[in-house]
Amino acid sequence: MINKEVIPAFEMLLEELERIIPELNARGKQLLDEKKYPQARELISKAETVVSFQAKVKALRDEWLRMDVPQTQAPKPAKPGKRITRTNLGKLQEGLRTKNEAFHMPILQALVDRGGSAKFGEVIAALTHDMADTLNAYDWEKLPDGKSIRWQNSVGWTKMALRDLGYLSGVSPRGIWEITPLGRQALLESKQVFK
Repeated sequence: MINKEVIPAFEMLLEELERIIPELNARGKQLLDEKKYPQARELISKAETVVSFQAKVKALRDEWLRMDVPQTQAPKPAKPGKRITRTNLGKLQEGLRTKNEAFHMPILQALVDRGGSAKFGEVIAALTHDMADTLNAYDWEKLPDGKSIRWQNSVGWTKMALRDLGYLSGVSPRGIWEITPLGRQALLESKQVFK
């Protein structure tokens, strides 16, 4: 893995944990309201475990940052025209899936269309429609975890690149994607190029 991808992986995991914790809290409240105390205690125990895990992930992220690991080389691109047979469902060779950069402007447009900010799920819903003609069969494959769809995972990784470019806010609340004035300018300029 290229080292610059480690921090976005931590951030994606932390965002998912931030989404899960309120859901557990709401379900726990519901169980208490229904006087289902044994199930509520079990859920509270699980919620405490998730919060503890979240703290460990934050500590690992911070430790990784302190390690200051040098960048590694990106994998070499696939040779054009070479047919690839997918048998092990490992890392897909470069050039087969839609590149992360192709998501940049559609993500920014989705945010503008929603008033400047949106949750990850709202961005995914917009891109499902807006990029229907762009996404290919490889993009729609499930990743080895059996749950994640490749292109949706790519969108998650793209968030960090957009933040690094200054197109997304780095201080918006966790789980919220917010376009910056620089992002709006980049979107406007990209539209002018394609006129």
